[in-house]
Amino acid sequence: MVFYRKYRPKVLSELDNREVAELLTRYLHKAAIPHAFLFVGPKGTGKTSLARILAKSINCPNTKNQKACGMCETCESIAAGNNLDVLEIDAASNRGIEEIRQLRETIKLSPIQLKFKVYIIDEVHMLTSEAFNALLKTIEEPPAHAVFVLATTEAHKVPETVFSRCVFIPFERATVAQLKESLLRIVKGEKLQIDDAALTLIAEAADGAFRDGAKLLEQVATSADAITVNTVQSSLGLTSGKELEKFVILLQEKKTAQLLQQIHELVSSGKNLTQFMITIVKRLETLLVESFSTKSSWSKVELIAAIRSLTHAFPLVKSSPIPELPFELALVEYCEAGIVPVTTSRAKPHVPSVQEMGAIATISAGDADSSVQSILAHWSEILEKLKPFNHSIVGVLRSCRPVKFADGMLTIEAGYKFHAERITEAKVRDLVAKVIGEVVGLDVKIETVLKQRTVNSKQ
Repeated sequence: MVFYRKYRPKVLSELDNREVAELLTRYLHKAAIPHAFLFVGPKGTGKTSLARILAKSINCPNTKNQKACGMCETCESIAAGNNLDVLEIDAASNRGIEEIRQLRETIKLSPIQLKFKVYIIDEVHMLTSEAFNALLKTIEEPPAHAVFVLATTEAHKVPETVFSRCVFIPFERATVAQLKESLLRIVKGEKLQIDDAALTLIAEAADGAFRDGAKLLEQVATSADAITVNTVQSSLGLTSGKELEKFVILLQEKKTAQLLQQIHELVSSGKNLTQFMITIVKRLETLLVESFSTKSSWSKVELIAAIRSLTHAFPLVKSSPIPELPFELALVEYCEAGIVPVTTSRAKPHVPSVQEMGAIATISAGDADSSVQSILAHWSEILEKLKPFNHSIVGVLRSCRPVKFADGMLTIEAGYKFHAERITEAKVRDLVAKVIGEVVGLDVKIETVLKQRTVNSKQ
């Protein structure tokens, strides 16, 4: 049996997330058990494990102080997932109204063996609107013998009407200390030989997920009898601290060619590109936080721009035909032109403040008058209004910036010649001017200039 299943917590005392365990314990001591729970948190943080522990705690015949024994036939059948009164439903595969209607019919029947029927619905946010409506009617007035546990990684997709009828239990990403405690249980059980530094490295690579930590430890354990830092780095394709610091320095100095060469070397050597990107962004985040309390050679403006470029590129890695390409493009855009990448999010666009736009476009106070600042403050709104008319021009304008407004003429600076030529096309120029007028209330004409590039002697 794989590690994460073999060492999955079976009772409350085995949960490494003590805050969640204590919160659930308080609800178990109430006179009446809540009929619906909503577990919310990132993947691999123990939501399904706690749901099964809850099912045991309210059904175990040998409970002591509201805690299941974990060893009786009832507890073992629930842990194995084959108890007929504990139903686990994957909403990603059973998301329609018919499945929920079937649930509503079966819920009326009394439990076969246990005191309570427990319905665990994983990834509940995947249900359709019709299915949610049907589920709402069920959890509003459930039979006394039914308890629901809804689990999700995306709470914002759960309708408020359902959310408000559940007891909310939040799951946060596990800390490195919690992950090490969890991994040590496996190390002792499997009698593994591992350095503390190597265990810390695995915990950090797990990125807050208990399940991922167990999987990574198992992967490393199969590659060597004695596990060291070098073993972990080699097995998981992780980069050394020296390589990370080298990359950060090159990024600060905007040495594009050397950055791309380092990415090429990482990919060629089979290193984990996704984990490398995560580690780099975490390092930049640390530098950003430190810049507010200590003097830093890297300006806040540049740090923010670098973080935004890399985080926008991250979700594109999995869908790209060349995994490293989004990463490389983000580096080129940041180092060469300061281009803000186009986000693929469907969420309502954020309209940045003047200060935020100044940070992104690196415009100093002397570069823009009040009219330009007004346009910058509404730049995202302007781009959104342009989308229905000309989607491609929006992509061009995201890499440009208004820099001057005088005598009714708005000057837009473009990073590339073909962008400048595109904006100066009569139809495009008139459309952009029209939309700016509607949003900001200024009567403008458009001209473009090409950004003057300076040669970096450090390259």
